[in-house]
Amino acid sequence: MRSPETGRCYELILNYNCNARCRFCSQGDFDKSLNAPFEDIARNIYSAYRDGYRRLGLTGGEPLIRPDILKVIALGKSVGFRFIRVQTNGIALADPAFCRALARAGLTFCKFSFTTDRAAEHDRLVGVPGALNKALAGLENLRKLKLRLGTNILVNRRNYARLPEIVKFYLGRGITNFVVIYPVYIGAMADNCKKLGVRLSDCEPYFAEAVRVMEAAGLPGEILFLNTPPCFLRGRESLAIGLDLFNTVVTDPAGGRTDLDANAAASRVKGPPCRRCALAKKCRGADTHYIERFGWRGFVPVARPGGEKKAGPGGRIYLSDNERCMVEILRRKPGASTREVLALSRDIVLCRDCSDGNAVLTSASSLAAKGLVTSSFTRGVYRWSLAKPYSEIKKLL
Repeated sequence: MRSPETGRCYELILNYNCNARCRFCSQGDFDKSLNAPFEDIARNIYSAYRDGYRRLGLTGGEPLIRPDILKVIALGKSVGFRFIRVQTNGIALADPAFCRALARAGLTFCKFSFTTDRAAEHDRLVGVPGALNKALAGLENLRKLKLRLGTNILVNRRNYARLPEIVKFYLGRGITNFVVIYPVYIGAMADNCKKLGVRLSDCEPYFAEAVRVMEAAGLPGEILFLNTPPCFLRGRESLAIGLDLFNTVVTDPAGGRTDLDANAAASRVKGPPCRRCALAKKCRGADTHYIERFGWRGFVPVARPGGEKKAGPGGRIYLSDNERCMVEILRRKPGASTREVLALSRDIVLCRDCSDGNAVLTSASSLAAKGLVTSSFTRGVYRWSLAKPYSEIKKLL
């Protein structure tokens, strides 16, 4: 678990211009000429750290096309942010030298926007020929640099039925952290609703199968769902983003500031099914734009919510970011204690939230269940070591 301080995220929208023309972009109507001045960015980064934020998110538009992006990231690192995330379409990352520069500047986490594993379809959706192959090259570049990797998958009529296969594809390429985003019908997505729109009830069985893929991979909690009411995640309701606090403030290029928790319910509405739902007090309801187009058909009240399931039987073993971090630490220091793991994690960008002993114990227990770590308990101290040679485990990283 993260402490409240380390869990708070400050998100900066650096710009609205982009090197792609995504047919599902919710910012289609935004002023593409708006770019936050570096002086404003710097002031926000300093004030965010003073206010206790310890996670910095950079997004756009496409943040990596800013000429000063390395300067922005380096400033975040110099101020003290150990977690710096960039949300990107990945096109600019085909350049290995640029990837190395990002890592040197202080980037710790790259969140890609992938729509599918099929190049022709992905390129049509984002409006750029060759986009997927460039992004996949960037994914491999950053993987070699041992940066943390994740992906957002925007579901639509073209890809929803293949979601389990898409998850398997990116698992095989080193991504073990997924956010499945159901679209908001504004901007370009509103314009293309007839071609790309899909009902939540149609997506529901494929959401469930994608979750089962992750459970079989030993990563039951590493797939989450955004803009998806929990009633469409039957038995896995806790995987819906938004039931708990976002703990995120977003600043846009014009200087406007939005607290996601304070504004979370602004575009949400509740209907007749919500009154009988066991999650009525936690769930903020459905997006108003969705209800305007599709209505309440398919919404079924949750009688008894379930949580994420334990890892099920599977074939190939995959490791979460925290597990990868711990493997790297135990390679450097066999027999490390909890305190030593926490200290050594400061130098490894793979670590997602090793802010206290609970995260260490959870990762160690999971690795032990996968047969990769052994433990001992002497004089009130847990110590862990790799159960196999690092050369064997390295194949899983």
